[in-house]
Amino acid sequence: MSLYSGRRLIFAGSLWCYFLLLARVSLAQDSELEILKTQLREMQQQMQKMMERIDQLEQERALQIEAAAQPVQPAVQSIPGALNPTITVFGNFVGRWDSRRVFNEDGDRISNKFNLREVEVDMRAAIDPYADGVLIASLESETPGQFSASVEEGYAVIKKLPFLDEPPLGLKLKVGRFRPLFGKFNVIHTHDLPTTFRSLPTAEFMGEEGLIQNGVSGNFFIPKPWDPDSSLDATIEILNGGDIAISSDARARMSYLAHLRWFRTFQDAHSLELGWSSYFHPAGNKVRSADFHGIDLMYRWKPLRQGEWKSFLLGGEFMFAPRAHPNASEPADVDRAITLRDLQPGRGKPYGLSLLTQWQFNQRTYAGLRWDYTTTLFNPGLKRRSLTPYVSYYFTEFLRARLNYEHRWSDLFTENNRKSMFFELNWVFGSHPPEPFWVNK
Repeated sequence: MSLYSGRRLIFAGSLWCYFLLLARVSLAQDSELEILKTQLREMQQQMQKMMERIDQLEQERALQIEAAAQPVQPAVQSIPGALNPTITVFGNFVGRWDSRRVFNEDGDRISNKFNLREVEVDMRAAIDPYADGVLIASLESETPGQFSASVEEGYAVIKKLPFLDEPPLGLKLKVGRFRPLFGKFNVIHTHDLPTTFRSLPTAEFMGEEGLIQNGVSGNFFIPKPWDPDSSLDATIEILNGGDIAISSDARARMSYLAHLRWFRTFQDAHSLELGWSSYFHPAGNKVRSADFHGIDLMYRWKPLRQGEWKSFLLGGEFMFAPRAHPNASEPADVDRAITLRDLQPGRGKPYGLSLLTQWQFNQRTYAGLRWDYTTTLFNPGLKRRSLTPYVSYYFTEFLRARLNYEHRWSDLFTENNRKSMFFELNWVFGSHPPEPFWVNK
């Protein structure tokens, strides 16, 4: 083979190999291109889905922005009973036996009879963060079977003011109709008294049911850095005039009452409370001025070890006025004697004293003794006295019975040497009320 022929053969073989390689490369490129196209289509599909998701998120975001721009309505949370007042019903039943005939102020005989004396409905609720409300409606019976309806108390207690974080000196305002704070016992309702009836001085100076009046009352603490273990508070009240035994004329001018109370505990088991009260209304509207004053004291012993099983009370009230009041509204026994015997008014300074002592035998049984002495406002020369032993028994916190005896001595023939025995039953249903101070619970 010639050199030229050999070169041609080599060239032809090389050319053939080149075309084979080119074909393979072309095939490989076509295959990779298809793969790239497939991947591109998949990426386009994914991008399309992502764009759709972005559109959806943008729509949701726009809705959220629109909702946020609208005023938010606070969710109302309902608490069962939050706006309902606590309601308590009291019943007071008295059966009496008397050695002499007894008449009330209407002239009706009330001796030797049973009587549902009083039914009270007590409603209390928080009005708002600044005030509480109290309404006490009563059905009273002075003559058995005859009832009169009245609002005994209805008032709002303002605990603080919106523009003050804390009331100055713990000031609390009472606005409405209430029992003014004169002495220790006037603020106590009939069913919570330690005895069946109020004391003779209370009936003489304020009325047989005590003093109830419309007005405004403010109570506040007085700081005492010299004695941090005791408390001192004052109450100042502005009341309507009249409707009180010492000055019952409704034309009487506005009246004013002040009460100062000091309280201290000793060795944990002993406590002592002292108080001073003054009532005054000026002259005007053809009504003379009137004023009287009082001192009250209460000592209490409650041993720590015996808890609710033992206690002892000793205290009382002393009331006095600077002059006689011939136009005073006297209790029924006094008024009847004045009318029947045509008694004449006298001069002097009327005064009255009531002393009470009580011993707790066990968790349920209390026994006590009260001594009353008073002159009349009409004529301070006329004297009235009574001795009242009693026994109270707690069946439960909702049911209480009492046996009460009274012997009365008087310069008035209508009540002198009268002996009376009383059976009293008090019951409560509804919300449990706070116990009176003489109960050790």
